[in-house]
Amino acid sequence: MFEFFDTLEAWPKTGMLLVATFIVHLIISRIVLRGMKQMASRTDNDLDDRLVHFLQRFYVIVLIFVAFLISLRIHGIQITPFLASAGIAGIAIGMAAKETLADILAGVFLIADRPIRVGDRVKIDSIGRHWGAWGDIVDLGLRRTRIRNTDGVIVNYPNNLLANSVITNFSFEEDPIRVRVRFQVNYNVDLDKACETARKAIQESPRVLPDTAEVIVRSLWDESGGHMLSGILLEGRYRIAEVRDRSKIRSVVLANIAKACQNENIALASPRVRVESV
Repeated sequence: MFEFFDTLEAWPKTGMLLVATFIVHLIISRIVLRGMKQMASRTDNDLDDRLVHFLQRFYVIVLIFVAFLISLRIHGIQITPFLASAGIAGIAIGMAAKETLADILAGVFLIADRPIRVGDRVKIDSIGRHWGAWGDIVDLGLRRTRIRNTDGVIVNYPNNLLANSVITNFSFEEDPIRVRVRFQVNYNVDLDKACETARKAIQESPRVLPDTAEVIVRSLWDESGGHMLSGILLEGRYRIAEVRDRSKIRSVVLANIAKACQNENIALASPRVRVESV
């Protein structure tokens, strides 16, 4: 086989190389990767799923590059100078596209470390800046990660920024999550009555898990500390089963607390007004 190949001219060799490259592509895509994907789907760990996803995106580039180098050898072109030039060009391109390379490397680390997975509900907070977002992971790419936020809008996050952000993942565990709500009451209210009234209001709210509501005294706030309201800060805590309903359930809980306090004549804190004579 190899002896026959050596007797051919350059262009027939190139044609055979193209056919062989296409056959290798079919073997990798239809047999190897498909088999790896089926094996990965049977495991609980998603690292192998991410590895298959990575291979599907990049094996074609490697295959074409190798075929190109072989074709140069077939036509008598020395590839050593080409590789040296490619190395220098690679350094220049790397310097010019360092942000793109940083995104790709960050994407590899995100795939390996697995802080997020497709379908996870996450909250992203950038280190040192006040931007953040709630949303569901739609796609994990090598340069960008797509997230559908709670408004249904697709946001593309550069992986480098994502890797340097604080990522809160609410989908890693299936246990119910705890939600907190804070409100203030006047200093002269009956604290025991206020806490019990708020606790019942929280517990009777739809989709709050049974026997999970509690109310604690969070702080004795005062306007001298720079706060707008002067009163006692209470914090209600409860658990819910689905984090995606957090905002809706929280809204209902706050409304129920306000109504219960009104019905029981429990005064919520209000801004202190100072009157001075002129």
